[in-house]
Amino acid sequence: MEQHLRRHWLASILLGACLLLLVWAAMAPIPPGSRDFLLDVPARAAERRLAGDRAEVLPPVVRLTVGLRDVLLLRNSDSVPHQFGGLRLLPGQQFRLPFERATELQLPCSARVSGELTVLVGLHPNPGPDRLRWRLRALEQALRAY
Repeated sequence: MEQHLRRHWLASILLGACLLLLVWAAMAPIPPGSRDFLLDVPARAAERRLAGDRAEVLPPVVRLTVGLRDVLLLRNSDSVPHQFGGLRLLPGQQFRLPFERATELQLPCSARVSGELTVLVGLHPNPGPDRLRWRLRALEQALRAY
């Protein structure tokens, strides 16, 4: 065994570092930051759709977390009004929609080709697998937004 570890010392160090990173991600507290999650309808989104572009400008699902990121900040940077549920945002307007408990909403949304936006609000993640999943979802959402 010792000879095996000596032969593969670099792989052992990398595996140990990965395990430490996973344990940290599962157990470390989540630092406070901005509680807003920005959902911005980009400029000329309606114009591109009228020209036949079927690309989505907003994600199909927005994931929020009570106590961490629990305010949906809707912004309309387009030149035409857009609907989010019962809310009509004029060009240049923004609206903060806070959430205080876990819920799931299906909102009619004129900025999406499908016409619908799903908002999932989850509970604050407990240390362990819940927190690790939360961090992985946050990483996925950040990469999709990039």
